[in-house]
Amino acid sequence: MKRPPPAVRALALAELSGAYPHLRFAVRSADGRQQGHDAGARHPLAGTGKLVLACAVARLAARDPGLLGDRLTLTGARRDAARSGTLRLMSGELTLTVDDALTLIVGTGDARCVLALLDHLRDRAYDVVGEARAHVAGLGLEDTEITGLETDGRPEGGHPGDAGEGSSWGEGLRGVTTPSDLCTLLSALPESVLGWMGAAFEPAGLASGLPGFGPRTVPHQTVAGWELLADAGGLEDPDDPDDPRGWASVLVLPGAVVAAYLPARQADGTAVAPLQASTTLGALGLSVWQEFHS
Repeated sequence: MKRPPPAVRALALAELSGAYPHLRFAVRSADGRQQGHDAGARHPLAGTGKLVLACAVARLAARDPGLLGDRLTLTGARRDAARSGTLRLMSGELTLTVDDALTLIVGTGDARCVLALLDHLRDRAYDVVGEARAHVAGLGLEDTEITGLETDGRPEGGHPGDAGEGSSWGEGLRGVTTPSDLCTLLSALPESVLGWMGAAFEPAGLASGLPGFGPRTVPHQTVAGWELLADAGGLEDPDDPDDPRGWASVLVLPGAVVAAYLPARQADGTAVAPLQASTTLGALGLSVWQEFHS
């Protein structure tokens, strides 16, 4: 197995909050014990909306077994409205199943797939936001709020990184959550969602510092991170430095689940660069792996 990148420091889990005081995180072991720092502080979904969307679709598929086999058409219009993902670079129409679309949404943050999926669910008269809210409520996630679809347009006072009306950054849903709530969500994922997460390509989040690479990486599940899409300046409101968008990441490891959020600015107002965010999140993921597998 390869060694972690030199920039990722191998620290004891108890040292993380001191080394990265601006990092909010929660680590929950299989027996329910939790460690963390500011784990109950609310933050934007900031990359984890696609995970809640996947859970909502899994709920729908449990009642409609044929849903995951339904075929979606990715049109040119959806390509123009996509802000992330490799399929936005491909011309012409593409057809794939809902199951394949979820694999790409969770695994690569593909916005063209998000747009096609949301249109299909709307045409089927499914209330995606209501389904996501019901899932959140069923898990008792009192600090998580789903405020709407990503394609509903930039809300008043929104961030420059927000998608405009009808466009997507690969999130699907808008809202706020906490690291602690995300750990609860991760601890109760259905097998279908874990399968979509298992195909995720995430070189810059919590999984980025794990030993190994590609198919040889240690066993884990994660989601594609938002940190690859824009720098900190594109993910915050420059007129409101106290309300940064930042980066969120999640990780499922044998024996533990991890959720973290890194604001786009540190307490002193210093901007956090994407590479710095990747290093910080990667250090946490590596520390958790060592804590449970050393």
